[in-house]
Amino acid sequence: MKRRKLLKTLADFLDQEGRKQRRHSAELSALLEKLKQKELELEEKMRVEKDEHKHKRFEKELEIVRAQHEKGVKTLQSLET
Repeated sequence: MKRRKLLKTLADFLDQEGRKQRRHSAELSALLEKLKQKELELEEKMRVEKDEHKHKRFEKELEIVRAQHEKGVKTLQSLET
């Protein structure tokens, strides 16, 4: 899944009512795993990238993915309690 689609799917989960969120906790967990994979991929791309412009772009994308991952983890934790 592309980053935008992952973030859109996460936003959809975060906006749903509590009852619907509980039904989707397994899907949310899988989505968070995919976001974590994307985070690792971006870190690797940043590590090997020589071009400063691309490096900064990857860094911005990484910040977004990390923030959304953190938000999703908090939501998942609140669903499980």
